[in-house]
Amino acid sequence: MDIELSTEHLKEKYKDKSELPTSIRLDACTLCQLKCPACFRQTNPEYSKFIGEGYLKFKDFKKLVDENEFIKIIELSNSGEIFLNPELVDIIKYAYEKNIKLTAYNGVNLNYLTDEQADALVKYKFEGMTLSIDGASQETYKIYRVGGDYNQVINNIKKIIDLKVKYHTKYPEIIWKFIVFGHNEHEIPKAKEEAKKVGVDRLEFDTNYDKNYSPVKNIEFVKKETGLERLDINSDYIVRLKEYINGETCWFFCKYLWEPQINWNGDILGCTCKRNKKIFGGNVFDEGLIEALNNPTLIYAKNMVINNAIPNENIPCCNCPVYNAMKESNIWFISPLSIKK
Repeated sequence: MDIELSTEHLKEKYKDKSELPTSIRLDACTLCQLKCPACFRQTNPEYSKFIGEGYLKFKDFKKLVDENEFIKIIELSNSGEIFLNPELVDIIKYAYEKNIKLTAYNGVNLNYLTDEQADALVKYKFEGMTLSIDGASQETYKIYRVGGDYNQVINNIKKIIDLKVKYHTKYPEIIWKFIVFGHNEHEIPKAKEEAKKVGVDRLEFDTNYDKNYSPVKNIEFVKKETGLERLDINSDYIVRLKEYINGETCWFFCKYLWEPQINWNGDILGCTCKRNKKIFGGNVFDEGLIEALNNPTLIYAKNMVINNAIPNENIPCCNCPVYNAMKESNIWFISPLSIKK
């Protein structure tokens, strides 16, 4: 059935560029050279097919930022490895010239990094990135990061840090993220030493999102060494909604309907959930950002998650466990457009 929007729902429609988000997510590349066992590429091939394999073209990036000068921050990482984009250097350089901050905090594996890319990261002040390094030796690292080379990753970090010294800059911020598994928990102390020795800005530990893959063995040891309060992800979304609700908004969930996740080819993916297999309408490269973000599907989805529209089977949110938990618990997202800054 067609999606119809009432006048009330249209309050979430962008009227002009001044209302548009200054921060967006734009996937630089959906290609990846690793085969991590719990990654959606291995567990959800339908989603991989849905997003396609490709990389952001410089001409599309340039057109987007030239037409939307209000954009100040762009997160480039989502479903792949950004350094496999052959036009990445041009993208980084142009963003710097346009005074746009680029980040890759969603994560990179850094198994591949050219000298030119490393130089561009530092010279053009790439804001920061999170490196997924789950171990402190090749023997352990390769268990999950299948096809990866721990020593190459460390060498690439050193390459960037040497350039930071050369250019006298703090950019990019480098975060080493260590996902704790049963097979790597013994290397937590060694990772702390290595992170300090290599010179990353900080080391962060994270929980394993797949409870069926290599669960932690020594729970007390891991909690003590990492500071993590829990070592699993609660699959009960009602509980998680209650955990994340903070006064006005459940900002952790659904935020990317307002800070849009855009695929490498310009399609609006809406959220970053790997369960989604439908675009939320609109293509920013074909239509322009305002038209794409005013697509009826995206507007209706926003209204659903703020409890301002009844469920519609054409909206991807209908199959989302977070949305269904919202309905059951009556805990709803609050639109950032409704929040006083």
